[in-house]
Amino acid sequence: MGASSSRARRATSRADVDFDPRADLRAHAASDAEGRRGGRRASNDDGRGAIVESDGGATTTTTTSAARTHKTTTIRNHVNLNKSTLECVTSDGGAGGRSGGTPSLSSGAGANKFGITFKVDADKACRVSVAYVARELPGGAFEPASTNPIARTNPKGTNVAHLEAGLGARFTQGAEDYVDVRSFGGERELTTTNVDAKTYPVVIRLECVSSDAEANHGKTLADLPENPIGGLAKPEPWVQCQTTYAEFRRETSAPRKWTAHVTKQKIYVHGSSYELQEIYGIESCDNVGLSSADVGEECVICLTEPRDTTVLPCRHLCMCAECAHHLRSQLTGNVCPICRNPVESLLEIKVAGDAAP
Repeated sequence: MGASSSRARRATSRADVDFDPRADLRAHAASDAEGRRGGRRASNDDGRGAIVESDGGATTTTTTSAARTHKTTTIRNHVNLNKSTLECVTSDGGAGGRSGGTPSLSSGAGANKFGITFKVDADKACRVSVAYVARELPGGAFEPASTNPIARTNPKGTNVAHLEAGLGARFTQGAEDYVDVRSFGGERELTTTNVDAKTYPVVIRLECVSSDAEANHGKTLADLPENPIGGLAKPEPWVQCQTTYAEFRRETSAPRKWTAHVTKQKIYVHGSSYELQEIYGIESCDNVGLSSADVGEECVICLTEPRDTTVLPCRHLCMCAECAHHLRSQLTGNVCPICRNPVESLLEIKVAGDAAP
């Protein structure tokens, strides 16, 4: 009995020290459950909650903070490089990829020469362009940036290919397009991003024609501007593209295999660029397109409504809009229920059944 009382006292003490924002919010959620049965809130009347409007499948969301409200628009990305599929490849005997051999993961053979392979999901045909050791210029163009004067003045040509629309289309560089580590200013140029100089070890761009008829004026992939040698052309206003920035790493022990690692991705649409960021938890949510059988899709506070609100800046998708509203209204405990970091703003994400093209 004494042990039980001791445990109870310890539990009470811990509750007093560590405030749990979910307890009070669950009470709010329970009292408002009747009002939520008709569906998720699309708007609220005090201007502080998240607002979602759908127009032809395109979703407009409102990012909310205690001080101000920002509207953001969900943009359909027609082309996407699957980051987890980016790998380095070499070929036995130096004859791989399109030249007829079978590429393999980078190993001791041909350790100074390698290429890359990755998968692309696209609902439109696209052009693939790959440039090594390139500097980003204003407007989205890239130029050769090696410290090796020979590599800079006589750079390796930009690798260009075309892929048809489809899921999981594989791009693999042929041996004739492999990069030679010795042709640059040392391995560091392929393993390190220079943020100040905006120089990147490898840049991969996927380009397709925008679905906006007013912008593309009947353009096709054949109308895309030619890339400068060793760089990438500035995106045209009628082009939608995704640019992937990556670095290479080399193992210190044999066989000293090369690996590729994505550092960031951007999309360019309607003349503006946006950096893509991961939202943690979106992969298990039914309201963004997955099966309702997925586990863990409910709001972590009320445990009933689907999660549709992301906490910023930590980017945890963990709450429904109603609980997020109550969280913001609290004078204390305004922290993310997952990581307990302060909440700066909230972003409600709601995807219409069929997104606009």
